[in-house]
Order: sequence, then structure tokens, then C-alpha cells
Amino acid sequence: MDYQTIMVQQDEGFCLITLNRPQNLNALNFQMWREIEDAVDSINADPQIRAFIFTGASRSDGRPCFCAGADLKQLGGFQESGDMTAALKWTPVSGFWLQRQPGPPACSAFQKIAWSPKISIAAVDGVCTAGGIELALSCDIIIAAETAEISDMHVKNLGWIGGAAASTNLAWRVGVSKALELCLTGDVIDGKEAHRLGLANQVCPSDKLLDTAIAMACKIGSRRLAAVTMTKATCMAIQDMDRAASWRYCDAAFTALMHEPDEEEAGPSRWLKDRPGGR
Repeated sequence: MDYQTIMVQQDEGFCLITLNRPQNLNALNFQMWREIEDAVDSINADPQIRAFIFTGASRSDGRPCFCAGADLKQLGGFQESGDMTAALKWTPVSGFWLQRQPGPPACSAFQKIAWSPKISIAAVDGVCTAGGIELALSCDIIIAAETAEISDMHVKNLGWIGGAAASTNLAWRVGVSKALELCLTGDVIDGKEAHRLGLANQVCPSDKLLDTAIAMACKIGSRRLAAVTMTKATCMAIQDMDRAASWRYCDAAFTALMHEPDEEEAGPSRWLKDRPGGR
């Protein structure tokens, strides 16, 4: 697909996706949703990519901006489309991962991000509200600049709740009570407060944001893909399993990983090849 609303740059082990409608504060319109879905499908199908980053293009005056939400002129008719599972080649690990899919296989762009077997990182600076916070919360890791302006304005401005499980995802990150406060007041918090609350994994100066996100993506990008996928699956298990069930799930994940086709090349077995007696 020839992208018009996002920019996609691939590097070794990771991919950078930049929301690129700065004149509209990177607001999400139909085309951007479709392009994000297509980009994530391509990422899922590429075995060389282990992580991907979302960031936003700066405004014309240089001020940072992540995403101001959905383009309200087009808000009413967005249709979910696509099937992220079609891009995944079956292996023991990919088959195990697909057990974690929510509901039917067709899902929105943000669900595709959340349920991608790769690690997603939101690099947030400037305005991040409504659809912007939905996007950030769909990512596995959030890195915020000190100057980030994060809020959920759905209730305050629209009389709605956020789509893409925004309130639920926020509650998972910061706790029910704080999520209620942020969603119902629409209060804006900066990157330091987001980090203090546990909403952001890291906080950094604005001019270091992208470098920080890329450094993390490079580190993750150097890891074995199957191990990355299983780590994500088993960490997410605590959201809907008790301890005993999650323990069994991790054991099953360990077994699936042992039988992945690249085990001899990329798993622990590679350390034994050149040792006398296999030790």
C-alpha cells in the first residue's frame, strides 16, 4: 500500500510508524486506520521485525504532537476490517499465540496492535487524547516525553467512553480508582505524572524521546522472535487468569517454544553444538 497518512521506516529488527497528519494534529481518519492496519499486517508477516514504534509528526511550528484523537468529521462510519491471523504462518508458537485472540478474527486497527505477536511501543509527546490515548494504551510499552499532554477527553467532550477498551486498558495500567478520575475529569497529565502512575514505562526529555524508543526497540529487535512472542503471551496471561491457570499456561508456552522450528538454531541447543560430548 502507498501510505498517505503515515510514514513507515524499517530498520534492523524493528519498524517506526509515524502518524503524519500534523496539520490535523495527527487525527485518525478512515485512511489512517486502514494504513495502520496494513502496516501492522505487514509487520506481523515479517520475521525480521520483533518490535514496532508509533510516534507522531511535529506540528508546522515544531511543537510535538502524538495524536489528538479521531477526525470527528469522519467519526460515525469507521468499519472494522481485515484479519491479522491471515498474515501469520502456523508454527507451534504462532498457533499458541492465536489462542489469545479476542472474539472473532476480524478486529480493529488498535486490536491488531494489542494482539500482534510483536512488541509495540508508543513514543508519546505533545497532545495525546481520545483516539491518541486509545492508540498508546493498545501498545505494550509507553515511553513519554516530559512535555507529553496525556488525557482522555471522551466523557468530558463527547459524552462517550473511549473505544478500543480505553478505560479498561487504562485501569489495567493505573488502577481502577485513578482510571475513573482521569476518564471522568478529562484532566491532562504530563509525562512525569504518567510515569509516576505507571501509565508510562519510562519518561525522558522531549529531545531524547525517539532515541529512547529506538534504543528499546533495537534491544528487543535483537532477541529471538519466538521468545519475544511467548514472553508477551505469558505476561498478558495475568490479565485474565488466576495464578494456577497462568502457571499451566506458561508451562504450555515453554513446551511450544521447545518445539519451534528454529529451536536448534536460536534456542538453548545452539550453545551445545560445539561443546565436546554436547556439554
